Amino acid sequence: MQITRIRLQNYRNISFVDLSFSGLTQFFVGMNGQGKTNLLESMGLLSALRSFRTQDTNTLLLAGESESRLVFDVDDEAFGATEVSITLKRKGKEVLVDGEKVTRFRDFIGRFPTVVLSSQDIQLLRGSPGIRRQWLNMALSSANAGYYDLLRDYHKLLQERNALLKSGVESKEMESFEVLLCQKAALLRSARKAEILEIESRLKPIYEMVSPESESPELLYHPDSDASTERDFMELIHKNRKRDRILKSTQQGPHRDDISIRLESRKARDFASEGQQRSMIISLKLAQLRYLQEARSTLPVLLADDVLGELDHHRKEHFWNAVGESVQVLATGTEVPNLHSRGKWEVFDVAEGGFENRV
Repeated sequence: MQITRIRLQNYRNISFVDLSFSGLTQFFVGMNGQGKTNLLESMGLLSALRSFRTQDTNTLLLAGESESRLVFDVDDEAFGATEVSITLKRKGKEVLVDGEKVTRFRDFIGRFPTVVLSSQDIQLLRGSPGIRRQWLNMALSSANAGYYDLLRDYHKLLQERNALLKSGVESKEMESFEVLLCQKAALLRSARKAEILEIESRLKPIYEMVSPESESPELLYHPDSDASTERDFMELIHKNRKRDRILKSTQQGPHRDDISIRLESRKARDFASEGQQRSMIISLKLAQLRYLQEARSTLPVLLADDVLGELDHHRKEHFWNAVGESVQVLATGTEVPNLHSRGKWEVFDVAEGGFENRV
């Protein structure tokens, strides 16, 4: 996939911009706070209508405006030349693909895949399990609509059980929800186990290309409990019911799962150097890109927000080797990097929400 044109209106500090791109490497350069990341963030919405920086849609609107409009021209392997229009409102979003309204989120997520590489990604190593679960769920949902359906159904049933726990109903009234909840929990665990192995199989060869060191990376699944079958989860639910009633929420299940990233069988967060951690995160995101490519038969666009400047000369070359020749890379920074293996960047100067193509 390639983004060939973008038009934004009333998006963060950008009142209006209309940019066309030629080639596969664009760089947006300027001081911090000028709008570089805002532009990249808007392109990230193509994947799943979600910002990689915030969950509050209202913060994406230009101050004083009631809505923001984003229009992308996309050249896609599966659908050809396509126009995607996203309107963000104070309450809700509207999406059009070639003029036709998209009514179900499941029909849009992952259709136009992008992968974001940003300084915030280090939290996949250092942050809470919730951050890693969110990344995993988004990656798997973007690759497979069936996983999205399963995750949605599980969380809906979980919310219903928690509401019943808070209301204090008798156990028998909860059992119909619990049977369905445990069915979904077992399926969710099985899907995560299989797909994490798929991502890990792509992680290892990519890390060998990105990192000058010769460590062995691992991506490990850490389920919240030993339960794996529907019967196991039913036993877990019954065992925890008294505690769940006291705390008024379901304390164990896939909604508490975690993953870990290791080097040489040791946690990268605790034992890896700064350079190794950076290489690991870059490799994980590129593994996600290849995973999405094979699942969707569409090559995602890579959005690199202020990260290339952090790489030394050797790691930059390894990075480009791992990315390959066909991936569109749109990047930001305060200085334009030196020439890369593909040649020159198409450079845009950014100041106060304005963008100018540097000739």
